Amino acid sequence: MKRKDLILNSYFVIGLIVLILNDFYLKYEYGNFITGKLSDFAGLLIFPMFAASIVPKLSKSISIITGIGFFIWKLPLFTPVVDLINQLSFITIHRVIDYSDYLALLILPLSYYLINYHKLRPILKIEKIKYFSKFALLGISLFAFCATSVVWREMPQGTVFIGDSYNIKLPKDSVIASIQRLGYNCDFYEKDSTNYHSKAYYQTDNIIQHYEQSMVIDTISSVKYELETINPNKTKLTIINVTLSKEGNIQNWKRLKSLSKQYSLWLKENLIEKVK
Repeated sequence: MKRKDLILNSYFVIGLIVLILNDFYLKYEYGNFITGKLSDFAGLLIFPMFAASIVPKLSKSISIITGIGFFIWKLPLFTPVVDLINQLSFITIHRVIDYSDYLALLILPLSYYLINYHKLRPILKIEKIKYFSKFALLGISLFAFCATSVVWREMPQGTVFIGDSYNIKLPKDSVIASIQRLGYNCDFYEKDSTNYHSKAYYQTDNIIQHYEQSMVIDTISSVKYELETINPNKTKLTIINVTLSKEGNIQNWKRLKSLSKQYSLWLKENLIEKVK
């Protein structure tokens, strides 16, 4: 079998489309267990085919090598390596340590079979088109594999509405004290009497996200929220919005929707859970 057929067949192309679609759309629009695993399954299916097309000598072993690499990648002991890469490069490598991701290893025998035993039929017939398509697919594949784990350091600019509420089993004063113990400010702003629609709110600035409890990889310029006493031992915290930088304006509503989900989870992990 020709090595270029490893990436010009329907299995590889469909797997690549699934990987890109899931990473850039489905995860943000329909974040759940399935979308959380879909990229792992697609990636582990097509990466061995990708590698074998570049280095044919690895055809018999690449599926095993990929499985071992994926297993190590998900272990906490690999954290110092990730931290070192993040310190030395202009991009941030991000990973989620979730042992249920090992379910995706079940796809590797299929990848091994497709590489070594199945007669793969190229989806393109014209040799000249096949030649150029091979390099195009190689480039797109490399981008897709990197995009799964790479987070660019540059943050979006503007204010994003959140609107999520959390019930915290603490009195309001204790919630404020907990935020302050985390090293953050908790400033109170009175309702603007000249604006009928305004509300009183609290504001916390420069909330930091740590990667693996060590490196700082993201900072929210400010978050505005309301604190409402439900009973003497319970407080409702409602996040109004977050400002990602002091300047900027996000116009694209799809981008805003995606960021709203992203930073809602971000705040829950880096502020709400720590206050609780």
